[in-house]
Amino acid sequence: MTEPLLDIDGLTIVFPGGRGQLPWQRRPDVRAVQDASLTVGVGETVGLVGESGSGKTTLGRAVLRFLTPVEGSIRLGRFDVTSFGRVVPPAYRNAVQVVFQDPVGSLNPSMVVADIVGEPLMLHEGLKGEARRARAAELLEQVGLRAEHLDRYPHEFSGGQRQRIAIARALATSPDLIVLDEPVSALDVSTQSQVINLLEQLQRDTGAAYLFIAHDLAVVRHACERIVVMYHSRIVETAPADAICEQPTHPYTELLLASIPDPDPDVQRRKSEHRRALTRGVTGAIGAAPTDSCPFADRCPHVMDICRESFPDEVATMTGGTVACHLHTSGPRLGGRPLAELSGDEAVTSTRRPAEKEATT
Repeated sequence: MTEPLLDIDGLTIVFPGGRGQLPWQRRPDVRAVQDASLTVGVGETVGLVGESGSGKTTLGRAVLRFLTPVEGSIRLGRFDVTSFGRVVPPAYRNAVQVVFQDPVGSLNPSMVVADIVGEPLMLHEGLKGEARRARAAELLEQVGLRAEHLDRYPHEFSGGQRQRIAIARALATSPDLIVLDEPVSALDVSTQSQVINLLEQLQRDTGAAYLFIAHDLAVVRHACERIVVMYHSRIVETAPADAICEQPTHPYTELLLASIPDPDPDVQRRKSEHRRALTRGVTGAIGAAPTDSCPFADRCPHVMDICRESFPDEVATMTGGTVACHLHTSGPRLGGRPLAELSGDEAVTSTRRPAEKEATT
């Protein structure tokens, strides 16, 4: 196997707790990411999904070196990211770029597009004057805009066009990896499809790898080759995109799939029933991420005593991925084999009723 472009191993990120109600009180630290490991290959698109607060954006910000982890390592090609000091090497800024969720907030409203796209060209490539403007025009044309747009301000564009400008800016340094932080969630459905198709075409043209952070599994399945599912600071499942969406092995992944709307009323009804079954028994808000147990234990319909005692080890699944769930190590077995050793159809059937299986496909 070839070396991955991005290799994250055992990453833990902790935010210090703030002041309590009294001056001498201090709230406990927040473990936003715990012992997370994932890889992204050269030219590969890996989706990182989970609900709000799961830690996926925090992990992406650590890759960008906006945050410093307390444990673990991040390597990108020849760069050992966690060994950087206060100053990040300019070569690393060239190699990694980002497209943020909200193009309105990420584009300077007082700058014209020529300066927005041209700024990284000046800082990292040393281009000035007409050479910089000509290269900025090429980047705009690459993302489906025209050279005449260079002298306009961000407020003169639609949401989809603003996101194209943000993508053009990210491409300016010819990066090896682009972190896409919810790049289409602020757009309408038709524009989402256009931007995703654009990203796929740009990847074929440039060879850049994508870390695609999102909460919508339907979007991620279309855009990504592999999907990493994250819940409450922990990575709970990793598998090829089709395997995740057709044969999920973690109860939380099932819940995400059951939450995707479907235009077919019968399928939507079954999904709703499945979702209610998966959330039965949930009481109150989610608390702090536990350090020594499964974070999904309080929401899981299959919870066992061991789930509240330890976080499960990752085990390989027959779908070509891994899952961190006690159901697959010490839970129900079929024919004397753990669930992780069953074929895909056997594993799905053993953990769901037939109607529920149909609802998630």
